[in-house]
Amino acid sequence: MLFFNFVCQVEPRDWAKLEPESSMENGDRKVSQTVTNKKMISKNSIFLISVVLASVTVEVEASDSLTLTKAPSNEKNRDFTWRQQAIQKLWEERKAMGHTPLRKFPIPGMPDVDLIFKDESVTKIGSLKFRFGWALFMWALLEGHIDQNTTVYEASSGNTAICESYMTKLIGVPFVAVVPDYTEDTKVNHIKEYGGKVLKADIAARFGKAALEAEKNHGFYMNQFANAHRAEEFHESGNGELESVNVMHEIVQQLKSQNLKEPDFFIHAAGTGGTISSVGRYVQKYNLDTKVIMADPEFSIYYDYVINGKFMNESGASLWKTPGMAGIGFGYAGPAILGQTSSLQPSVVNGAFKLPDIASTASMHVLREYGISGGTSTGMNFLASLSLAAKERSKKSQGPLRIVTLLGDPGTVYESSYYNISWIKQKFDFHGGLPVFDCWKDVIRNSFTKGSDPLAVGSELCSKEAVKDSASRRSKRETNFSAKFRSVL
Repeated sequence: MLFFNFVCQVEPRDWAKLEPESSMENGDRKVSQTVTNKKMISKNSIFLISVVLASVTVEVEASDSLTLTKAPSNEKNRDFTWRQQAIQKLWEERKAMGHTPLRKFPIPGMPDVDLIFKDESVTKIGSLKFRFGWALFMWALLEGHIDQNTTVYEASSGNTAICESYMTKLIGVPFVAVVPDYTEDTKVNHIKEYGGKVLKADIAARFGKAALEAEKNHGFYMNQFANAHRAEEFHESGNGELESVNVMHEIVQQLKSQNLKEPDFFIHAAGTGGTISSVGRYVQKYNLDTKVIMADPEFSIYYDYVINGKFMNESGASLWKTPGMAGIGFGYAGPAILGQTSSLQPSVVNGAFKLPDIASTASMHVLREYGISGGTSTGMNFLASLSLAAKERSKKSQGPLRIVTLLGDPGTVYESSYYNISWIKQKFDFHGGLPVFDCWKDVIRNSFTKGSDPLAVGSELCSKEAVKDSASRRSKRETNFSAKFRSVL
């Protein structure tokens, strides 16, 4: 039928005897006419052959399409039984995870504020990265990046690697983590506890090393910074058996169960940017009346990336100062490119804080004094929450101002670093050392008990210069007092 249709499209005149162009019967003219006719017949013959070949081709393709052919992209998923079992194990893990608890944390100086920590430190691996790692592995399995013979590689500051080590053990594949050379032994031991291997590198070189090792050994580089944007989902599932791992989904469900509305603000520090972006996307998709606020370390590029649209094509490596806030911020390894080097989506973030690293460390210590022992992101979240609460509480016309933030991981992981006074003295010498650290602690305590804005007060009182001047004035007062005392004697 296809051949017949093509032939019918050829005009009949091409096959009939061509009429002469003139009535002249000159011999030369007849010869010319005959040559012309032959050329036309030759052209038409070629056209007919082309039509026949085209028809044959179409017929062959149409015939082949009637036979089931496996898609090449599915060949890497050829062991469907193993993959289905791995996915089922992840869903069983999700069910066992349940909902991490919400912990209300009253602020004595701001009784009109509801500050709530969602406690991610109670997950099986002790951090927020548990749900993040789950999402990465579900994505990688569905995309066919992992089969039963794949070794998974990752560059991490520790917590993500711990979770990925757990997940690889769960589904039965090897794991290699590339971590910064200063990573706490506690984190390294947790990675090894689940069967993972650990390689160390400079913080900026770990990405390249992880990618190179994966390529060299025919493994898969998970690349959390690039792929969190793809893996972190932002969908509402209800409380069914196959439930979303999105942290905002859980927060909304838990608040509803207490007859409470969604929070006025959600605050979180960004590492890969995956968690805060998934929250922002969820908030926008379901039109929630919640503002998403990011907390960023002072030498990270994320603040300027979100607020000013900078560092999309330029690196912030020259601006980075150690020790930073472990696992938080970005800039030490090139520009922020969504889906390549970072998963932070600026369009879903409503505002941002730039926080001094030494103030965030002081915040960890003050928060522990009041009953919550958290890690670097938790300290930043607390400091940003206090400042935001002080600024925004008077604007709330009805009911308390509700702020939800995350307790990302426990303080026990940082006993040898951010909770170690000798370590702080050494690592934060550039930032002003212990005098500046102690100044920030006093300011944050005062904010908690009296309701002041710690960033507004601390920026004035706790800079290196201000603390030095204060110490100098105090020293002079003490010297004068001693001199007067001796004169009396």
